[in-house]
Amino acid sequence: MQSSYPTTTPPAMPPRDFLAEFEEAARAKVSELLQTYLEQEADALLQRARYQRREAGMPAAYRDGHDEPRPFTTSQGTLSIARPRIRGVAHDSSVVPRYQRRAASLDTAMHALWIEGLATRDVEPALRALLGEQAPLSAATVTRTNAKFFGDYDDWSKRSLADTEFVYLWLDGIFLGAGPDDERRVILTILGADTNGTKHLLALRDAMSESEISWSELFEDMKARGFKPPRLLIADGANGIWAAAEKSFPDARQQRCWFHKIKNVLDKVPKSKTDEVKTALNEAMYSKTKELCESRMVALATSLATGYPQASASVQEDLPRMFSFFAFPKHNWKSIRTSNPIESVFASVRLRTDAAKRMRTGASATYLVFALIRRLSANWNRISGHKHIAAFIAAMGGVAA
Repeated sequence: MQSSYPTTTPPAMPPRDFLAEFEEAARAKVSELLQTYLEQEADALLQRARYQRREAGMPAAYRDGHDEPRPFTTSQGTLSIARPRIRGVAHDSSVVPRYQRRAASLDTAMHALWIEGLATRDVEPALRALLGEQAPLSAATVTRTNAKFFGDYDDWSKRSLADTEFVYLWLDGIFLGAGPDDERRVILTILGADTNGTKHLLALRDAMSESEISWSELFEDMKARGFKPPRLLIADGANGIWAAAEKSFPDARQQRCWFHKIKNVLDKVPKSKTDEVKTALNEAMYSKTKELCESRMVALATSLATGYPQASASVQEDLPRMFSFFAFPKHNWKSIRTSNPIESVFASVRLRTDAAKRMRTGASATYLVFALIRRLSANWNRISGHKHIAAFIAAMGGVAA
């Protein structure tokens, strides 16, 4: 039987954005919890709950309402809070200090975005979409926030180096765009491998050049902080490094980077000879003995002397420093005959520093490099043949090479 009652279509309900409502409810709850904590801080200071009478022995201070509500930005967005006003005693919240407008975790987030490659002018729009229009964000804010973290580098650069013995050191001066346009600043960088083969960033310093004075000052600073002389130094052909090393670490052996040597030699031969000369240099580098390596280099220099005297001279330049790695465990040779451990680190660092173009100061460039390398170091592997280092040191009786 058909109903005699008229049928009507219920009005359409407006679509609901559940996630938006959920986030709003979450912000309201966080705001409520934060306000509750502020009230409990006040109770703890006064040793009594709100509206409770003061008893003997309790502080004479008292509540006097609340400050005007103000925005406070957290990872949940911008909240509204009202700080309890207390008379008779100095008071500041440990969670929401009087003049703080955002949670400390947001400073860390802004800093991390800058480290990862976001320009200061881009951090604001990236975060504002999540935190709301009231969030205290600007390029100047990011710059000031980054400056707070520079103290991490200062503390690190003054730390003691006395507790660890380092066997191998890789040294290099890395040129980056920093400072005024007419300056070319260099970051003096030292990586070290300890007796377990674990790599460490040991030193990082902004300098005007790779001069002997600049390296000597860095070496002497390390020694003043307890650094023990290494067994082997690995670097390119920069004379400043070797001159400073001979004075600061006279007993350490010196190894010139083979990759830099090969590059320098190949730069002095025509393309038609490149493959032939490169093969000869690689055969020398991978020789099984020092004597064979030396004889191959001498033979190559002789073969180049007539047609390519500059290439011949480049092969022979600083030749004694090319063979030092043979005095160390064979299993370590892959890691110690070149400066690749430090070069590979800066290959990743340059992806970020190149994006930054020219940095305003050497200090900001140094800190950025420090932060990037510290992040990368979490994934570093120990050097090749690390298990053989301890036995080598024991066999030497703890005496430097």
